[in-house]
Amino acid sequence: MDSAKSQTPSGTQTPPNLIQRGQDDGYAQWPPIVERVENLGYVEARDQHFYSHDIGRSFELDRRVYYINGDTMCNDAGVSSNTYQVIPDLTRPTEARYLSINSKGFVMPLINMSEEEEEYLSLPENKGKRFAFWCFGGIVEITLGLGWVWYQKFIIDEVDGSHNLVGVGLARISHDAIGLAGQLSSARMPGLMFQPDEPLFGSFSTLAAGDMVYLWGQKDSDILLARVPKANCQHRHMYQYWNGSRYVGEISEAASVLRDYQQGQFFRSDMFGPYFPWLFIGCTKWADSQVMMGAAARLEGPWHTHAIHLATGIRDQINYRYCMYPHPWATNTAKGKLLVTWCDKWPGGVIAAKIHFTRSGTTHWAEIPMSEYSSKF
Repeated sequence: MDSAKSQTPSGTQTPPNLIQRGQDDGYAQWPPIVERVENLGYVEARDQHFYSHDIGRSFELDRRVYYINGDTMCNDAGVSSNTYQVIPDLTRPTEARYLSINSKGFVMPLINMSEEEEEYLSLPENKGKRFAFWCFGGIVEITLGLGWVWYQKFIIDEVDGSHNLVGVGLARISHDAIGLAGQLSSARMPGLMFQPDEPLFGSFSTLAAGDMVYLWGQKDSDILLARVPKANCQHRHMYQYWNGSRYVGEISEAASVLRDYQQGQFFRSDMFGPYFPWLFIGCTKWADSQVMMGAAARLEGPWHTHAIHLATGIRDQINYRYCMYPHPWATNTAKGKLLVTWCDKWPGGVIAAKIHFTRSGTTHWAEIPMSEYSSKF
């Protein structure tokens, strides 16, 4: 119990014929205790095709909320490596809509190939290969209607199944001025921001706080942290790296803040009170289908993590679940509820669930006539 909240509010006086009494549930308890999990089913384009896809991380841009997806299996129309959906009604988070789909049923990617990449794939020796631009780190809004995404660039060989990491690229995301309402467009920056042998900053998680963008990236089993001023995202020399005690200019000094996580998202919330304002939802690299949750007093850590739920599949009951992400815009901190999604493999998709946490008992005050005291308590 928060003893400060058990006091009569400062500056108020209770009339002699009233007594103050009541109960509130307060913040969610830490370590987290899950009361129940409400499975909501797949995120679907209700009036369009059901296409199997993964990632399903949400982002906000110009007061709209979207999902960014990975490989989207468009049936006979082919595979689109990165697609997005808008959520028309935020009270129905499992209903989303593709805004860019052609007459053959192919969902157009948000991030497109360059002419050089198209020429590369046209060569006979590259038959069966494709480029993938995966946005696991999400899209971070810098100013209203303008965002950035740090994407992983791969060359996929559909013949032998190999995945060749090329590096991390950067693209500017904005509204398409001539498209449908809410339709997005991208502009890729030349080259790569991070090479495949460097920490893949921005491709694990990103968030904007103050004048900075914070970027987490993987290097082997480690998750490392960097930051860059919002106005300088495209300038590599402006990035700084957390070395365990401060931010420095040398990428080689970057220190681990978490280990052994495959996907996840860092975000800010008051769900667990003022002592743990920074939260994390993700999954480990162990393919164990566990939804992991972390909390920290500072976004640099140290992070305290716990397994909170074993995710289940719908269409795929055999393989593990992955791509665990929170959706802060659908979080009801006052009631200890958090919307989380995860993925099951083809022919499945993105599954949404509402997690209900136990909250600590915290007294608040309500004025009750003294004459009713004996019948109320």
